[in-house]
Amino acid sequence: MSVTWRERLRAEPYWQDFNHWPFIDIQALPQDVRRAYQRNVDIVHAVLRGELLSEVARRHHLHPSRITQLMNRCLGGAADAEPALSSGLIIHQRVRASSRHSPLASHAKKLGSRCSFQHLLDSVPGLDDHLTEMVRLFVRQSRHGQNLSAKALHAAFVTYLEGQGWPRDVYPFTSLSRGYESVRRFLNRRTAELTLPKTPAREVLSRRLSARVFQEIQIDEHTVDCHGAAAVVLHNQVKPMRLSRISAIVARDVATGCYLAHTVALTRHPAADDVLALFEAMTRPWEPLDLTTPGLSYAAEAPFPSALGEAFLRPAFGIIRLDNALSHLSHAVRLMITQTMLATANFGLPRLPKGRNLIEQAFGRLNVDIHRFPSTTGSHPVDPIREPLKNQKRAPYVSLKTLEEVLSVLLAEFNVRPLANQGAVSPIEEVRYQMNHHLLPLRSPHRGPALAPFESVREVTVRRPERDRKLRINFEKVSYEGPALRSPALANQKVLIRFDRRDIRSLQVQTVDGRALGAVYAPRTWQRYAHSLATRKRINRIIREGYISRRDPLGNYFNYTAAHRELPSQALSLVQLSREFGMDTDSPTVEEPMEFADEPSTTDEMSVVEALKALPDWDAGMVRKRR
Repeated sequence: MSVTWRERLRAEPYWQDFNHWPFIDIQALPQDVRRAYQRNVDIVHAVLRGELLSEVARRHHLHPSRITQLMNRCLGGAADAEPALSSGLIIHQRVRASSRHSPLASHAKKLGSRCSFQHLLDSVPGLDDHLTEMVRLFVRQSRHGQNLSAKALHAAFVTYLEGQGWPRDVYPFTSLSRGYESVRRFLNRRTAELTLPKTPAREVLSRRLSARVFQEIQIDEHTVDCHGAAAVVLHNQVKPMRLSRISAIVARDVATGCYLAHTVALTRHPAADDVLALFEAMTRPWEPLDLTTPGLSYAAEAPFPSALGEAFLRPAFGIIRLDNALSHLSHAVRLMITQTMLATANFGLPRLPKGRNLIEQAFGRLNVDIHRFPSTTGSHPVDPIREPLKNQKRAPYVSLKTLEEVLSVLLAEFNVRPLANQGAVSPIEEVRYQMNHHLLPLRSPHRGPALAPFESVREVTVRRPERDRKLRINFEKVSYEGPALRSPALANQKVLIRFDRRDIRSLQVQTVDGRALGAVYAPRTWQRYAHSLATRKRINRIIREGYISRRDPLGNYFNYTAAHRELPSQALSLVQLSREFGMDTDSPTVEEPMEFADEPSTTDEMSVVEALKALPDWDAGMVRKRR
């Protein structure tokens, strides 16, 4: 389904601000298109500010339809596809794939053949898959393959159409060559696509572009080769739990080898929010963990760049390399990299980690120490250092808190250790030297949107239920009310809501033109704990399935998760949920006191984190001393 530029802005108001559009250096454009590009920029600026199309057209001596055409070129198109945005401002540049809208040529009606072959691939069932499979067998050199030529593929193309009963008076049979040239280009294109991962040219992904700090950043995730333990207090008894394996997400600078930041995801498959948390950690002052594990301590000097000063919090990153995991390919992650961090996102080839060889080496070094833990999983299923099967029936010796502290201390230690390939200079010293002696670019504090990776915006409608004077907003199956909806004129009107995906107990409301109205709040039954958008969705799902009731949904969901703590994956979810609910801190603060009937008492219970502190689970000799 296609949308106009106006419909795009209503659905995605983020693009209303031209500063959010990708930046294009006018000096990089050919001389003959610069003037037209600058004119188009002025036109789009004026339209986005709210000027009338007729006024803009008269000022630039154009017809209003040309203004509409330009706006649709930049913001229109398929609803589920990314708009062209700044690319649409460049004249003579194709921004969308060509398609055929007219019927195919026939003997009765002579028409052009533009996009006719692609139309056949899209309309004839199984044709594209049939031809692609022939190319794949040829590329993979299987025993069923053949020495495929353009002539042979074209013969298979014609035979398939005849088998499908394709009319003999319609393209490609109306052409003298029967589409031979189109088939030949298809063969070359598919062959290039299927052989790309096997060509030596891929090795360029592992080469450094330069030795400048922050120019190339590698990011990857790794499942820690060790099981952890946690404890929960139920019925005044500390019950240890075996946790599923966690994941570490690390960012490392290629030029210096310095670790910029890391985060721990309480899951084997990190989500997009976990990647966004890493970006947030890269651009905020680093604070050391409050170490409770005996034998662990940080280096005396600042171990991470974000602890060196304000300038290190806003570097102009060049290229950020990630793999093709789903979490990395999400729209939120791409938007964070390109629009907020003003960097270039580079997604490596699937199943080809050589483009991120430095970060893969880092995980190998971490595992040298992790494999010394008694609950290690080893590197493979038959690794002899794996935890014995008889010990897997009880909680591991190493707690989750210890794992988190060990990861933080080890990465900090790597940053202050001298490297031979840098002249016996540590990575953090090299970063400091380059920042102090070179003109390295920094992001302006006044350019671009504020760093708020977890902030989301949606367009909703203000509702007034029958027989009720109060206005409300329905968001994720919950009705929100508050001072933002005092005006009766807001009934049935579109508004924008802003919220933090980590805590959706309240929403900030504003008009579609950006005027702030105030806040709205969820009912008291949803105010008990801070909870994320993902948690709300999970709770609504199990409510629909009938496992819990809507009465005290947050408490019931926690108890539901605790009842399945015997499974390591569910036990890890329980720990993650307790942290999200803030059970290791004071009770959450709300606008009004909550009153819950039959509310379970938690005043005499230890939280998960507090219980972990009481577990004697650490031996400093598990990690090799390096200093």
